Amino acid sequence: MNPPLVLIRSILVRFPARFWLWAFAVAIAVDLAAISLGADALRWASKPALTLLLLAHLIVATPPGLRPARLFGMGLLLACAADIALLFDGTPAFLTGMGLFGLMQIVYLAVFVRLGALPVLRRRWMAPGCYLAFWLGANVVLWPRLAALAVPVAVYSLLLVAMAAAAAGVNRLAAVGGLLFVVSDLCLGLGMAGFEFPLQSQAVMATYAAAQVLLVLGVVKALPAPAAA
Repeated sequence: MNPPLVLIRSILVRFPARFWLWAFAVAIAVDLAAISLGADALRWASKPALTLLLLAHLIVATPPGLRPARLFGMGLLLACAADIALLFDGTPAFLTGMGLFGLMQIVYLAVFVRLGALPVLRRRWMAPGCYLAFWLGANVVLWPRLAALAVPVAVYSLLLVAMAAAAAGVNRLAAVGGLLFVVSDLCLGLGMAGFEFPLQSQAVMATYAAAQVLLVLGVVKALPAPAAA
């Protein structure tokens, strides 16, 4: 491991893994409060902190050198960059954030394949089948309302449901995390298409945060027994 990474790990492991999960819980509470109060400046700290705190938990909860854990950590960094991009206004920022999240979905998918999702999904083909049917139906409904964003959203959402389907082949924690990620992005997509409902922004972030933490916990649980210990 590189010396800077060794230094970072030596600092993080001074606190138990559960500490970083409690810190994550505080960060999402602050972020939801900032959304509700319109404190946009506060979100520049609270929103990026979410995935960084989960990365700290991942580092502490797993021994160094595990390739799936390292790869998933890269996905969390991509998610952090995407969260920051989406704090800016405008279509270019939105497309940048969606592109970064698309890369994150690919990385997560690769991790789940490494953890043995494909053989499980061959036996439980209903999960990918349902996700594919959902993807098709949602895009048929939303396509006319998304205008120039229709194609990018269709591509991104295909990566999203592929990740969620693969997560269903890892374990229950990851499966629920993948499902909540789809719910979060569906809430966001409905808003983009003009379908609004009360507390929509809070619903997007709450389900997104729950999805990320469950995916992290699912990956940690799915690692080989000596590594998880």
